[in-house]
Amino acid sequence: MAAVVAFGSTRPLASPPAYVIGGHPAGLAVVRALGQAGIPVAAVSSSPEEHAWRSRYSRWRVRAPDPDTDEQGFIAALLNLADELGEGVIIPTTDESLEAVARHRAELARRHTVASPSSSVARRFLDKSQTYAIATEVGVAAPETLSPTSERDLEISGDGLSFPCLIKPRESYRYSRAFGVKMKTVRSQVELRTAWTEATNAGIETMIQELIPGAESAGVNYNAYIVDGRPVAEVTARKLRQSPRDYGFPSAVVSSPVREVIEPGRSILRGLGVSGFANVEFKQDSRDGTYKLMEVNGRPNMSGWLSIRCGVNFPLLTYRHLLGQELPAGRRPESGVYWVHEVSYPKTIAAGLRSGEPSLAENLKPYLYPHVFATLSARDPAVFFGRAGARLWSKVRSP
Repeated sequence: MAAVVAFGSTRPLASPPAYVIGGHPAGLAVVRALGQAGIPVAAVSSSPEEHAWRSRYSRWRVRAPDPDTDEQGFIAALLNLADELGEGVIIPTTDESLEAVARHRAELARRHTVASPSSSVARRFLDKSQTYAIATEVGVAAPETLSPTSERDLEISGDGLSFPCLIKPRESYRYSRAFGVKMKTVRSQVELRTAWTEATNAGIETMIQELIPGAESAGVNYNAYIVDGRPVAEVTARKLRQSPRDYGFPSAVVSSPVREVIEPGRSILRGLGVSGFANVEFKQDSRDGTYKLMEVNGRPNMSGWLSIRCGVNFPLLTYRHLLGQELPAGRRPESGVYWVHEVSYPKTIAAGLRSGEPSLAENLKPYLYPHVFATLSARDPAVFFGRAGARLWSKVRSP
């Protein structure tokens, strides 16, 4: 059962509540975007690491079971919210919550409006092996990928591999939870077998994937909202820095028109059968300049506040579209706006300066030009300082 804590006004609701699941930067951006539009928001979290509930735009804090370890309890908590706070719009912002919500979509839709595809569609982008197979079918360039299911398969696959290559999970969040990284680079047959065995023993299915060469800044995001098979809003952005450097999470991103990924982005989303919001990640291959598909996320992404700052409010578009309301006015997204992770980006700057690139002037651009932070906000400071205080207190209490 969910534990609900109310903040602020107890006045009757003027519109259905939004139940935003996940309190990391992706979820926080949704909470802020909807709350600023006057929509009552409940921040639903399952971990003390999630802090979106601290936002001034969160009317309720809802503590629910972990969707990965207690899926039935998690779904029961969401259904119970219809009685406690009212029928609303469920918006998952993590892979584990999306997977659970998609699997129980029909049940949840009897009480709520659900921002999720069917389970079969969700599997196509949650299971990366399915994503790459569909990319091949629709002609979207992607890295060469193998999916060994036994030691014999691994042995056969390894004979023709070029090293270094990647051990990559079929479901990203399971690997990240187990090992703290998104994937691993392996440089020999021995390292390949070790990484594959380690994941297999943890019950995680993996793929072997070609490593696409390119600069740290070669990554591009294509963000879109799909209605009836066509995009009604699109934003592209370049990744500048990541943490860890090669295959980590973004620490600096800049809005930028990248026309080369628009048609491939549209094609893969059509092939997957996605509707609603999706984020497609590409990387430019330094060998031939082609943008190769990295992954597809069918839920709000980590740097989601960037699109909102650039004038394309995907969360509000989602909410209004699902409720049959008038959609926000379309506009061309502003270019040259930066998204900065205020904690990890200074660390990547320090690491880059030690290696000699990029230059200090290049590193400082995100601070000198229009920008937003992942968490820190002068209008909503409690999230950043509450998170920092909680981490400090945790360190003080630990032996």
